[in-house]
Amino acid sequence: MRPEDGTHSSESPASPEALAEAALRALAELDQGQGVSLPRLAKRLGLRVSVLLRLYTLMSEARLGEERGPGWVRLVCDDAGRWRAWITAAGRGEPEPLDKKV
Repeated sequence: MRPEDGTHSSESPASPEALAEAALRALAELDQGQGVSLPRLAKRLGLRVSVLLRLYTLMSEARLGEERGPGWVRLVCDDAGRWRAWITAAGRGEPEPLDKKV
């Protein structure tokens, strides 16, 4: 989906930032609390699942060296090897719940 006008395109957005924004926006639109399969998101965005897995990993709380990600996305791989993504409150721009355990 092209972030500028919301239409589907076979071309990826021009910049990595635009690609990440489109991926986060698609997840926000599709996640109704049960998570969204990465193949579904990949089809919607016209991207490979491996690309989304890398993007969403960078948006999760995963550590790269000393840096921890922003925690906008939660990724889970089930016992059958299927990946699902959830958008977090931080990813939606909502305040963190007060009862969050560290």
